[in-house]
Amino acid sequence: MSTLYIILTVLFYLIMPAFVLRLCYVSKMANKIGTVLLCYIIGLIFGQLFIGDVNSNIPDILSTILVPLSLPMLLFETDLKKWKRVAGKSFISMIIAIVGLVISISVGYLIFKDRLPEADKVGGLLAGLYTGGTPNLASIKIALGIDEATYIAVNTADICIGALYVLFLISFAKKVFSKILPPYKGATSDTQAYTEGLPEENRVIKRLKSWIRYVSFPNILAAFGVSLLIAAISAAVGFLLIKNEAFQMAALILMITTLSIIAATLKPIKKIKGSFDTGMYLILIFSIVVASMADLSSFSDAVLPLLGYVAIATFGTLILHILGCKIFKVDVDTAIVTSAALICSPPFVPVVCGAIKNRDVMVSGLTIGIIGYAVGNYLGVLIAYIL
Repeated sequence: MSTLYIILTVLFYLIMPAFVLRLCYVSKMANKIGTVLLCYIIGLIFGQLFIGDVNSNIPDILSTILVPLSLPMLLFETDLKKWKRVAGKSFISMIIAIVGLVISISVGYLIFKDRLPEADKVGGLLAGLYTGGTPNLASIKIALGIDEATYIAVNTADICIGALYVLFLISFAKKVFSKILPPYKGATSDTQAYTEGLPEENRVIKRLKSWIRYVSFPNILAAFGVSLLIAAISAAVGFLLIKNEAFQMAALILMITTLSIIAATLKPIKKIKGSFDTGMYLILIFSIVVASMADLSSFSDAVLPLLGYVAIATFGTLILHILGCKIFKVDVDTAIVTSAALICSPPFVPVVCGAIKNRDVMVSGLTIGIIGYAVGNYLGVLIAYIL
């Protein structure tokens, strides 16, 4: 892999969101599609054309860097008082989602157990993955002694089905589920005014010069500096103090979330303007990077049962989750963000919050994701043995 190729690939990831934002400003059709959705589509196309097995380490490295950097900036303007008002509903939504996941995985196992080798272990992988995330997937693979081929196939199937899942969440989910679930009532006039500044509303590109004067490069550098400090401290705790690899990633994200919320209460941090906008730009980069990691060419008729199993686990959980939220009167925004936190993992929470234009539910979504990391390994192994 040449140095020039690496540089051009990285520049593509870094600059493309700016073109997408500009496109959404000049094109009404692009604006209706949305920046996050466009970035995801571009990432999928770019990945199939230019990212292969040899070059897959580039998006891996970038995604690893982007998450610790973006989360603090997205949380610097967090208002904990608003989260306290929705914490109860968020917890109920999480329990409903996990119950729905167990049911969906069990149904999928009964359907595909005769056509899919080690269907019980695959069920365990999916239980851990859709409660926590990729770290749980890796640790459950070791715990259950799953071979590399099965592990890679499940991971790739998850990326492909997950892409469709995320596309639905950030495009039509709120419109569809608003007909079933009650609206979110926690938003205030301040929050509604703030959502007009999200990248989806194109404030950055619409008035670029005025935005730069508002944010200023010192503010951007300050946001990056504090984020780097938080990420460094979190890494020290996650990777130096905690020796168990299964819990290192959970500890890392937990520390980043906790320290960022603490930092958000400090007056010097509150004075940093535009930190959320900067963090959202990194999330747009993350969306392109993650989408480009999907390997669609690796599939054949032999893995169709696996795709079916993953689809049932993903969308079956969503359907049961929404039905349960209807019964327990959980609002639509909380339900969507809870689903994103568990099925897609915490890094996708800001993406979905931006798409549904409600940052009030971000902290509760991240918190649910952290709980998912903590219980994912236990649930995954337990489900595999039960099946």
